[in-house]
Amino acid sequence: MRFLLTFFWLLRHPADLADEIKKPEVSWYSLHSSVKVVRATDLEARQVPDADAIFATRWTTASLVSECPHDKGAKFYLVQDFPPWMDDEKHTLAQTWRLPLKKVVISNWLAELVTQAGVPKEDIEVIHDAIDHERFRVVNSIRGRAKRVVMLYSHQPYKRSDLGLSTLLKCKNAVPNLQASLFGPVRKRPAELPSWIGYHGNVSESDLIKLYNSASIYLCSSATEGFALPPAEAMACGCAVATTDCGGNREYAEHEKTALVSDPDDCASLVNNVLRLLSDEELRVKIAQAGRDRISEFTWEESTQRLTEFIDRYA
Repeated sequence: MRFLLTFFWLLRHPADLADEIKKPEVSWYSLHSSVKVVRATDLEARQVPDADAIFATRWTTASLVSECPHDKGAKFYLVQDFPPWMDDEKHTLAQTWRLPLKKVVISNWLAELVTQAGVPKEDIEVIHDAIDHERFRVVNSIRGRAKRVVMLYSHQPYKRSDLGLSTLLKCKNAVPNLQASLFGPVRKRPAELPSWIGYHGNVSESDLIKLYNSASIYLCSSATEGFALPPAEAMACGCAVATTDCGGNREYAEHEKTALVSDPDDCASLVNNVLRLLSDEELRVKIAQAGRDRISEFTWEESTQRLTEFIDRYA
């Protein structure tokens, strides 16, 4: 079955779009050649093509989708995150969740938050993010990898890269031959990084896969994540994951089985978990193999099928 879908997202303030109208593109993801991208000059319904279904992909566009006429399609809301900077405005976010839109939620943790906000369970469908396992896979044997930790480095406060960096520094004191490789959205190397830590900037997907495969451990220090893709990708590439319990990663990060998980505010536990993986090769290999097996269950074929079926109920 084929659908005509509209995904309604806000990239930036409409006034800033003038120079990009003639050449609309999505740079952060490879779209199929059949996907048409239309850059709207404003957010009025007249700019939206008629379709079978229309999705809000962010809380800032949920009200706009809700107000669209019916010929724009059955109305859906892709809930991908709980923005921690909105903690003081939870009622604003909850109001968008309660709009008459069918919710596609990417983790059970997020689904619980949406339900607690007063949304009926029958209006919610949990459809996980997934991994392209033909790309993100083990190409370097899990056993015998260098004592290297890889981590996403971001200045977004909820990513808590300062905690991740502090963890690496403490582990370096205990394990002098420790190596670390960081990647992130900023191309220029952050000045605060010590010289022994490598920084790869905004790497290509192919280079990111190589980076994951060169490391033995992936470190995640986030306070909250809707699903947390980088540790999932690293798992698929054979890294043992040491992570905070940031909500969405509960789908695949099970303490002492598929990952080593610490309380988000227990810094000492996060350090200890990384050190355990660095000092115990058998534990690291066991966690890495179990993590790879668990994340192999998250496929785009499965998620696509479930999304198609959910849309078909209402479109």
